[in-house]
Amino acid sequence: MPSNATAALDRTSAGAAPAPGTTAEDADGLSRGFGTWAAKLKEETGEGKVLGDHAAVDRWAAAVGRWLVDAIRLADIPSLRCALEAFQSAGMRLQPGGHTMRLEAVVMALAEVAQSALDRAEQAALADDLDPKSWAARMLVLVHREPHITSSDVGSRLGAHEAQISRSGKTLMERGLVVKTRLGRSKGWYATPRGEAVATQLAERENE
Repeated sequence: MPSNATAALDRTSAGAAPAPGTTAEDADGLSRGFGTWAAKLKEETGEGKVLGDHAAVDRWAAAVGRWLVDAIRLADIPSLRCALEAFQSAGMRLQPGGHTMRLEAVVMALAEVAQSALDRAEQAALADDLDPKSWAARMLVLVHREPHITSSDVGSRLGAHEAQISRSGKTLMERGLVVKTRLGRSKGWYATPRGEAVATQLAERENE
């Protein structure tokens, strides 16, 4: 049966397209690097084994750190997602305290870095995917600037028909960028934290 690391590697190398700006050579290099450190982590957090020696932990962490820098620089979402899965899986196998304390702390810290980088890469990908001049992008920026704005007001501000606002709102909700909630007797739009980040990027690009 394949290990978690091997399964994640398969998804990185074959199950997803390289991130924008990532060459095939870059993707292959990240996959090989992931296979090396993730397999080591899987092995050393198995039964009876652990990277307990401080020097060994530090060498392993340094190698993973270099890999993470490359994955972050390339905004490689599939690789970052697989890395996060590997860290989280290892964290569940480690017992707190004792001789595993150093490795546990390193793994949890790396998981935080991977999660942050993944969130940022996904936000950038969403911003890249939205045409800044599209109705959806313009609606998102407006909702971000004016929380609880109604669909009617969105249509008036943008000069769009109700059907267009409905389609744009559905697109944004499906991507987790906005929500529609009731406040008193009226329903209004709000940007989610991810939507706020994407709206900020879109507004900055519009001003460039």
